Amino acid sequence: MFSRPLLYGNLTKICASAAARQPHQSVTNPTTASTAVAINDTQTREYHEVVGDILCPSQVMGIDHIRDPRLNKGLAFTLEERQVLGIHGLQPARFKTQEEQLELCKIAVNRYSEALNKYLYLSDLQDRNERLFFRFLSENIEEMMPIIYTPTVGLACQRFGLIYRRPRGLFVTINDRGHVFDVIKNWPEPDVRAIVVTDGERILGLGDLGASGMGIPVGKLALYTALAGIKPHQCLPILIDVGTNNIDLLEDPLYVGLRQKRVVGREYDDFIDEFMQAVVKRYGQNTLIQFEDFGNHNAFRFLDKYRNTYCTFNDDIQGTASVAVAGLYASKRITGRSFAEYTFLFAGAGEAAIGIADLVVKAMVAEGVSLEEARSKIWMVDIDGLLTTTRKDGNLEGHKCNYAKDVEPMKNLEDIVEKVKPNVLIGASAAAGIFTPKILQTMAANNERPVVFALSNPTSKAECTAEQAYQNTEGRVIFSSGSPFPPVTIGDKTFYPGQGNNAYIFPGVALGVIATGTHHIPDDMFLIASQELANYVSDTDLERGSLYPPLSSIREISMRIAMGVTKCAYDKGLASTYPEPQDKRKWLEEQLYNFNYESSLPVTWVWPRMPYIKTRDLNPTKLFGDSKDTQK
Repeated sequence: MFSRPLLYGNLTKICASAAARQPHQSVTNPTTASTAVAINDTQTREYHEVVGDILCPSQVMGIDHIRDPRLNKGLAFTLEERQVLGIHGLQPARFKTQEEQLELCKIAVNRYSEALNKYLYLSDLQDRNERLFFRFLSENIEEMMPIIYTPTVGLACQRFGLIYRRPRGLFVTINDRGHVFDVIKNWPEPDVRAIVVTDGERILGLGDLGASGMGIPVGKLALYTALAGIKPHQCLPILIDVGTNNIDLLEDPLYVGLRQKRVVGREYDDFIDEFMQAVVKRYGQNTLIQFEDFGNHNAFRFLDKYRNTYCTFNDDIQGTASVAVAGLYASKRITGRSFAEYTFLFAGAGEAAIGIADLVVKAMVAEGVSLEEARSKIWMVDIDGLLTTTRKDGNLEGHKCNYAKDVEPMKNLEDIVEKVKPNVLIGASAAAGIFTPKILQTMAANNERPVVFALSNPTSKAECTAEQAYQNTEGRVIFSSGSPFPPVTIGDKTFYPGQGNNAYIFPGVALGVIATGTHHIPDDMFLIASQELANYVSDTDLERGSLYPPLSSIREISMRIAMGVTKCAYDKGLASTYPEPQDKRKWLEEQLYNFNYESSLPVTWVWPRMPYIKTRDLNPTKLFGDSKDTQK
């Protein structure tokens, strides 16, 4: 039982804590403090203090209901809601439906001619009305994907210091060593299930953007919700700021990050270790940590280091690989060949190229090919030329060694294509235009249906355009790109090239992982995602020149991928959410975010009338120590 001094002390702390949130209050004694709590803090919260999934309508009243993007419905508040919530008169008299608001959003965003202005409009919409933003994005994904994600997000990162308005996500700097957990604690939402983190060293194909790379995790997590229905409050974007080696940014007066060269070596590694431990300490072992746009020299190290001890994956390696392999699965329906009959040539040997190659090998092994034979089918070129065991230039460290061939060194890509005679040419080099007309013509001469993937993004970094690919192969190419390209007409046929966008993959994988509480993510899950995506490609899609289904179908694809990941998690004993659901689709759907407005009023209900029961007469009861008893 609590003693009176202890209870008094705890009450003092509680009252002082509440009063501390009121700058004009001073705590002089417990009585004054408790009065302040009763007047100012009972059943109310400060602006943007709404957390969790189930919101209590009495927590926020008045104008804060309009200011909080999670609660705001704009002119869609009903008259009763406006009156009860204390916002009547704070808005015009017009009442709108969410559908009417969506039409206005479409008109508003289309008024802007520049993509960056459209990006800013959508960012502002997310800041003021969360449900409207995500519903608008999910229902107009084909038009909005290039705005909210590549290629416009790259431009937004380059202009980050200029367009920065309000905080979204956490910035954890190297100066916070020893206190990373304290920084993460400052995030007000306790129920975080997924984190996308970058250190900004290799943003898309744009290089080191330092703290300006925050646009990438913000954009990725927006797609988590829009494309897979993952609840936005469960998502946290994080930028790890260890400096930048970009001189232009260091000298830019608008740069918002640490103005210093990148920290590297043991100090950097220890800091990442501290970050991973802090995340688990704050949110639990099953928190999904997606690595994004780390430098090539760190991406594979961290994936190998953490994949068996944390719930983590690298989208640049595994997500890119999965969507590319899905395109290759679809291409087999056109060429009639198995993977074992293909010869692959990769232009680029970074994290994306290695990731694709590794997953292709896994796919071939699943077809019954030995590991050694599968790797022998893959040739790879980096900045120093063909990966060979005999070359003196460059290095063959890490995963590159698996694809080095015992042949004479070669540097010219055109000569390499002539020698290797690949059936599949994959570009992941961020070197614009390296798939020259001669290379494309050679691919066409050696193959009835050459497969060419120009996966580097943004568009300015693509190895070739769709038009160049079709023109130089007489329209016979099976083409895919990392960034969107317009339709191409060759003769009397128009081709609609598909974009191998990671957004087909990572939202569905994340949904399955989060729902099942998976503690580690094997490559099998990404191969399952590839197969699910390829299975959704229709004959009509292939006929029109696309290896991928329309972007408008991503929500259904994400659900199918999540179902496959869920089954894999339980089959391999990786899930921690039990019992295993029998109807996995229904179970997953029950956990999705609701894009539509809900009532802002408390739920009320009536009780049945109680039956009449005659009660006894009420007689006074004598209390112990009554004054009359005392006199006697």
